[in-house]
Amino acid sequence: MGWNHQTITPEPAAVDVQTETEKFVAQFSRCHARLFGYIYSLVPHEQDARDIFQRVSLLLWRKFSSFDPEADFFAWGCGVAYYEVRNFFRVSSRSRMQFNDELLHTLAIEKARRGSEDRRLEVLRECLTELPAAERKLLLEVYADGRPIREVAEEHGKATQTVYNRLNLIRRKLHARMQRALAEN
Repeated sequence: MGWNHQTITPEPAAVDVQTETEKFVAQFSRCHARLFGYIYSLVPHEQDARDIFQRVSLLLWRKFSSFDPEADFFAWGCGVAYYEVRNFFRVSSRSRMQFNDELLHTLAIEKARRGSEDRRLEVLRECLTELPAAERKLLLEVYADGRPIREVAEEHGKATQTVYNRLNLIRRKLHARMQRALAEN
């Protein structure tokens, strides 16, 4: 009986190799609408905002190799956009209305602060729609309508403490859902 010697080469382990283009597209696609909104909130005309957005998009692509993957892509994009808007106002002579650097800086800070609040409100609305109807109704009765918990409890034939406990559980569930949704973005 002869010995048949074959070299067995192990198959390489499956590696998740994402190209720079794919990484950029994944990051950019998550926030491009918000980034445009940020720019548009700083300039008076939509077409100017679109032009600046195009320049910012190209700059983000060109500078993507210097982006820290652990950082917030949207915040990084807003930083680049802020300087492009400043540059736009510096060289623009199309409009008599010009923002000085101090006002532009204040607007940028306020929009960035509100942008994160806007996103949280959007996520809250989405998470509220995922709640069972009875839980959503209870939350709205107490918080949206501003009714006293004692009154809501009486109307539902429940003890006040029971309603407090139920609201606490619903708030915790809603908070956990929001945290998951915000972490996904």
